[in-house]
Amino acid sequence: MHAVTTSEPRSRLRAAVIGCGAIAHEHLGYLGSSPIVELAGVCDLSPALAGFMRDKFRAGAAFTEVSAMLEATRPDVVHVLTPPQSHVRLVEQSLAAGAHVVCEKPLAADSPTVQTLIDRALATGRVLQESRNYLYNDIVLAFTKAVRGGQVGQVLEVDLLLSLDFLKGPFGDENLAGVAVDLSAGAVHDFLPHLAYLFLHFAGWSGDVDAVTGFLQNRSGNRRAVFDHCDVLVHAGPVRGRLRITTDVQPDSFRLFVRGSKATLETDLFNPYRRLDGPPYTGKLTSVGQFRFGGQMMKSAARNFIDKVKQHGPYQGMPRMLDAIYRALLKGEEPPFTPAAMIDTARLVDRIAALGSRA
Repeated sequence: MHAVTTSEPRSRLRAAVIGCGAIAHEHLGYLGSSPIVELAGVCDLSPALAGFMRDKFRAGAAFTEVSAMLEATRPDVVHVLTPPQSHVRLVEQSLAAGAHVVCEKPLAADSPTVQTLIDRALATGRVLQESRNYLYNDIVLAFTKAVRGGQVGQVLEVDLLLSLDFLKGPFGDENLAGVAVDLSAGAVHDFLPHLAYLFLHFAGWSGDVDAVTGFLQNRSGNRRAVFDHCDVLVHAGPVRGRLRITTDVQPDSFRLFVRGSKATLETDLFNPYRRLDGPPYTGKLTSVGQFRFGGQMMKSAARNFIDKVKQHGPYQGMPRMLDAIYRALLKGEEPPFTPAAMIDTARLVDRIAALGSRA
């Protein structure tokens, strides 16, 4: 997929946002301040919310109808930040209007539909990107550098555990309808793309994985959630992984382990730290390594405190990701996330979702 170049060099791209919910704050923080973006409009079914976001992030105009915004603003890039069940319609509408599209995950309910949207983007000469902001977080960038630099040797295991009581929010409110719980993996489906693309990234794997085993469960009894617990094993060539999502384990955390033939990396994406177990701190020097890790944890605690004061939280990678996308579009270069990577993620999510039964 190639970005479309213009006949004259451009220094800015016009952007428009559909959906002004919680995640919109993360996108608009970049769009409203970047020197290479002109924030032309925001759209939401709530006129009060659209107006608030327009004023807060200095957008050109606020709208309650997508077609009206697309016609009035003629954006180069549209951000689709609505609930998942509306993604397909809005992505297609934005592509038809001649815009590139950045869409929140999951891009669509299943991989065949993702493929259809990618094909539609290719046919219109536009770029389609599914958000995967964790790849641009400080600690993930550091781990990626360490893995590519050979510090862990050959990657053999990638484990991810998301502990998050999302049932306290709209996912667990039985008075509500729709949203991500209508997806095949229920409430956990909204979080699965994060685990899938992180696993594939550190596994260095492209294409369909070899095997997926495990289960989806409803442990809370909450009917709206459908599935609120996920525990699966994934095999991709020489790399094995365990991907888990749970609501009944505290505290909230997003643990990542990358284990290789030489060493192991460990962190928590919600409260980042870096632990490297391996040479030279092995055998008789293990205790030295533990003292060293204790010092690193103290530094991480201080850094996390400062980050929280500065609101440099789990979405810290969002501005970097969006900047990479916009700069690629301006230069006519390949965008960060290839069609193959987006399809691979969707296929892995499909394999996990197939483990559940709504009967």
